[in-house]
Amino acid sequence: MELKNRTSAWVLLVAAVTGFVASFVLTIDKFKVLKDQGYTPSCNINATLNCKSVMLSKQAEVFGFPNSIIGVATFAMMLVVAVALFLGIRFPKIFWQLLLAGTVLAALFCHWLAFQTTFVIGALCPYCMVAWFATLLVLSVGLRELLQLKKESLTDESSQFAVETIQKWMVPFHLLWAALLIGAAFIGV
Repeated sequence: MELKNRTSAWVLLVAAVTGFVASFVLTIDKFKVLKDQGYTPSCNINATLNCKSVMLSKQAEVFGFPNSIIGVATFAMMLVVAVALFLGIRFPKIFWQLLLAGTVLAALFCHWLAFQTTFVIGALCPYCMVAWFATLLVLSVGLRELLQLKKESLTDESSQFAVETIQKWMVPFHLLWAALLIGAAFIGV
């Protein structure tokens, strides 16, 4: 497997596993809170890091069911894609375009949720922040893979070098972006 594909596979694997675990635990805790109002979720640390406040908000169920269920489903799908990348499967351009479109919507949703938890609810959910982080990593992989396809279609070496340079900085850029998003949430609360 080529180094660039291996990097995408590893980044996607980390994003999928961390996002899935965070979403799964959050979903279980949400069901426990619904069953027993006295239950204290594992992610309740203090007044600022308080999942229960976030879980009980209307923003936690934007589509009529816990948002974390979306994370469980999508991060499970990303796990399958990561394994496929490790196996050397090459997806067509349309696949990466659709993945990118969905991930852009997910990233926008995460930013809206970050705003809501910070400025409306006034508490942060550690598991939610892990999901935000993982979503930005998935976004990074989608962009990297589309850039790789673009690079392969170019004949000019300087254009290929430019695309490769952008590609190299995609993961560090999204890691910084995630750190800024989470840091801003902490400052805002």
